Amino acid sequence: MGEPTAERTRRARRARPRSDDDRRALVEPLLAPDEQLLWVGYSDPRKMFGSHDRWLVPLSILFTGFVVAVLVRGAVEGIPLPAAVVLLVFLLIGAHGMVGRFLVKRHRKRTEVYAVTDRRALVTDGRHTRDVDVRRTDRMVDDSGDHLSIEWNETGDLDTLFLGGSSAVRQYANTGLDGILGMRRDFAFYDVTDGDGLAFALEQAVDR
Repeated sequence: MGEPTAERTRRARRARPRSDDDRRALVEPLLAPDEQLLWVGYSDPRKMFGSHDRWLVPLSILFTGFVVAVLVRGAVEGIPLPAAVVLLVFLLIGAHGMVGRFLVKRHRKRTEVYAVTDRRALVTDGRHTRDVDVRRTDRMVDDSGDHLSIEWNETGDLDTLFLGGSSAVRQYANTGLDGILGMRRDFAFYDVTDGDGLAFALEQAVDR
C-alpha cells in the first residue's frame, strides 16, 4: 500500500526531496483544485560551476588574497581597530565569494523543486514559493546539451548595475550571490537534466 500523500508532504519538507514522489508532495498542496501538474524537476546538484565563475573565482581569490596580505601587514606593523574591523568584513566577503556562495548554491539545488502546471511555472522548497504565468514567452533558454536552463525576464524594465537592476541580476544569476543582501533573484529553472520533459511541459502549457 502506497505512502499517504500527507505523510510524503511532511517528509519532503523535513529533508531534501530525493524522488519524484517527494517533489510532487511539495508541489501538490500549492495547486488550485482545477490546476494540473505537468512536470516536476530540479537543478542538477552536480553542476556547481557556471560561465560566470570564469571571472568570479579568480576575482574572489585575488580580492581575498589582497585583504589577507593587508591584515598580515597590519598585524605586524600595528593597525587601528576600526580599520581592522573593516578589513575583517572584507575578508568575510571574500570568503563568501570563494566558498560560501557555493554552499548557498548547493543548498538551493538540494532543496528547491521546479514545477510546471497548466497555469504556472513554480519554484518551491516547501516553505517559500515563487511563480510566474507559464504562458509568458519573455524567457531566455540556454541548452548546453546536458542541461537546460530557462530564465524569465522579470527585470527587463530595470537597466542599472545596482542591486535591483537587470544587469546585476543577470551578472550574479545562479552563482549563490543572487538573493543575498537584498540582491534580487530572477525567476528561473537552472541546470535541469530533464530538458526534454521540461520543454515538452512548457509547450503543452502554452498550447492550452
